[in-house]
Amino acid sequence: MLKLFKDARTAKLVNALRSGDRETLNRLAKKFTPEQLTQPLTDNLNALEIALQAGQPAALLWVIEQLPEHSQRDRDQVPYLLRSLQHESESLALITALLQAGFDASISHDERSLLEWCFEHCEPQTLMLHLSRLTQHGATLENTEVLVIRALEREDQACVNYLISSGAPLPAELDQVQCSDALRSYARRCADDKKIREMMLGR
Repeated sequence: MLKLFKDARTAKLVNALRSGDRETLNRLAKKFTPEQLTQPLTDNLNALEIALQAGQPAALLWVIEQLPEHSQRDRDQVPYLLRSLQHESESLALITALLQAGFDASISHDERSLLEWCFEHCEPQTLMLHLSRLTQHGATLENTEVLVIRALEREDQACVNYLISSGAPLPAELDQVQCSDALRSYARRCADDKKIREMMLGR
């Protein structure tokens, strides 16, 4: 009987996490310990992973609020921020929630920064929003010429401008990057303009 009661309560928690029902989650807050929330609840997912998979930033924040400590990575050692980037529709809201909760914007995976992973997982129309959100929370654009290469290869002029203006360096082998000559020249102008602005500001 006790097991049935616990199973029903766990099912209620899982449903609330999946629907982002903060009211129900708040009522359940004292029913689950931090240790229970970090253990698999359903489909081998813990509470944070359930909220993340469901694309529910409010539920994600609720879980983090219940945990005195939280891991930056899942059981496969993939950063939760990268898992958030992979969400089809709520990636920006999810990474924003994690970053506001103190997750590390500079974390890497497979020797690639989150900024670089954005080029793989973000739609072109939201790419700069994701890059900007990460840099706002501490991700650095220094020594990241690979980002400019990715933007050039995409023929994304606005992104090239944003990256170079924000501190990303021109690729050392710019002439070998697969992009149009016009965009390559534009990138050089962006870098020159940045140098002039810095000189005027005495940097």
